[in-house]
Amino acid sequence: MRFSDSINSLLPMEAAKLLNPALKRKFYADMLEGKLLSYQLLGKHYTGPPRIKPRGPMIALVDTSGSMHGTPQTLAKSAVLAMAKLMLSQQRDMKVILFASTSQHLEIELSNRKKMSERFLNFLLYTFGGGTDFNTALASGLKSLKEKDFQGADLLFITDGKSEISDELVLARWEEAKKKYNAKVYSLIVGGSGAGGLSQISDYTYIVEMEQDKESSGGRVKLVKCETGGFEINKIS
Repeated sequence: MRFSDSINSLLPMEAAKLLNPALKRKFYADMLEGKLLSYQLLGKHYTGPPRIKPRGPMIALVDTSGSMHGTPQTLAKSAVLAMAKLMLSQQRDMKVILFASTSQHLEIELSNRKKMSERFLNFLLYTFGGGTDFNTALASGLKSLKEKDFQGADLLFITDGKSEISDELVLARWEEAKKKYNAKVYSLIVGGSGAGGLSQISDYTYIVEMEQDKESSGGRVKLVKCETGGFEINKIS
């Protein structure tokens, strides 16, 4: 994490100041002075993996279970905020689904007709806690794929990977949807070392590792890029 005047890398907790009239003035003052709390991924640019289908929609499934609390969830929601801004600038539809255990599920749609607003910022501040259920999360993504605006969408999982997909019916439905819609699963693993329970469905996996900085009380973020299917893992410190 770092301080900057960048809106694109803004943390949700900073954006939330805009919702409070008393803190809005401080937000703009901090922006002018380059003191907004922002995220920073350290790494190199790679051109290897294919990009998400041009101008297609996306369904982001964000893990807000207990194991994601703290820095992992802050990084996860910062990534969602940055992705949402990019998608809307490209006039592409996006659905964000927050999930945790079987009964914990919340979603919001973003498009040119439903642009980011105060409601979306409030949505990002929401969290569940408790356990993690990938079966329900994937089922939610599959349900969204059948909707008119999201047919052909790719799925983006943002999680620490600490769960499993054990429902054979859900897996079978995913295989059918993958062939029908040419959909892919992109997994962004926060604070883990691999795709974990998503390894059997992930087409591409990206890993964000968090290291404790020995020279200070803060931490450091390290981006590790991994292509599934046996390719080499590139570590960037």
